[in-house]
Amino acid sequence: MRLIATVGARPNFVKIAPLIPRLQRADISVDIAYTGSRSARRRDSSPPSDMSFHGLRVPAPRWFLDIGQGTDAVMTGRAMRAFEEVFLAERPDAVMVIGDVSATLAAAVSAAKAGLPVVHLEAGLRCHDPGDADEVNRVLVTRIASMHLVPTEAAITNLEAEGVPPERIHFVGNILAEAVLEQLDAMGSYEAASAFGLVEKAYILGSFHRPENLRDPWRIGGLIEGLGRTGMPVIIPDAGPLRSALTTHGVQLPHAIEIVDAVTYNDMLALERDAAVIVTDSGGVQEEACMLGTSCVTVRDSTERQSTLACGCNRLAEPTGDSMVGAIASAIECRTPWPIPKRWDRAVSDRVVRALLRGIAPLK
Repeated sequence: MRLIATVGARPNFVKIAPLIPRLQRADISVDIAYTGSRSARRRDSSPPSDMSFHGLRVPAPRWFLDIGQGTDAVMTGRAMRAFEEVFLAERPDAVMVIGDVSATLAAAVSAAKAGLPVVHLEAGLRCHDPGDADEVNRVLVTRIASMHLVPTEAAITNLEAEGVPPERIHFVGNILAEAVLEQLDAMGSYEAASAFGLVEKAYILGSFHRPENLRDPWRIGGLIEGLGRTGMPVIIPDAGPLRSALTTHGVQLPHAIEIVDAVTYNDMLALERDAAVIVTDSGGVQEEACMLGTSCVTVRDSTERQSTLACGCNRLAEPTGDSMVGAIASAIECRTPWPIPKRWDRAVSDRVVRALLRGIAPLK
């Protein structure tokens, strides 16, 4: 079997890191098509088959599609065109798409139009908000995928309710959970907080990137107000979008909040692990918090990571001072270890391999 795996963002690289070696050991050939450019590859001593991406060693993509910048629709269109050229030239047995970013939808549509089966890793997650851009991607990919590799039992329920035949649904577990466990093994006792003058379990880690928070002056103003009222130091690693949004909307940072440059993946995991609480709008960070034993507050109206709410590690908050202060206090007081959701373990890649080897039934 020959696969092309499509990658559109750093979280996708994190997720394929443990999967690619398992596929190769099972004699499943896999090449990676990445929507970014070759500038993402650091010039170091990595072998040609590897690349360093945000400090994470991952298999090097065969194709760097260099989609560039633009509106969501523009980038989706460029990605569809680029993926189509690759798929028609290569004719793999199937295309694997990951998660719910716009590149995921672009690759799925291009593969389906090329007559190739689509395998969706992280299928079936739902926040049940039809206005959420990622929810649109998730729902549309479901309609054209031949194989659904789901991370949670709730995802199975979602897909069956939408008419997906049970034989196309495979409960493999959460691939990000496996990636976090493997990365923690490699990190050992590595820590990052002291480099920023922070004390373990005495600071808040923030992570924000979603347009609904950054484009709305009321939401971003309330978010910053809430963080500033906690009485704890707050660190927010950011590649630029948050800083830009604060400038655009004229929002001033309280002295307790420090925005620093984006950090490596190991640094981010260490900061998440050692924080008193994580405040975020990122789906992946919610899951990482669950695996790392750090309570999380998600500043969104809903979340597709329902398992993190159900197990008690996560809670939702509105972007207002009162809502966030209350949610953060509740998170910090949460001392009882929560149950890790079923199949968030080290065997997810093995289950993916077994599902693929059983065969991918084409859509009829």
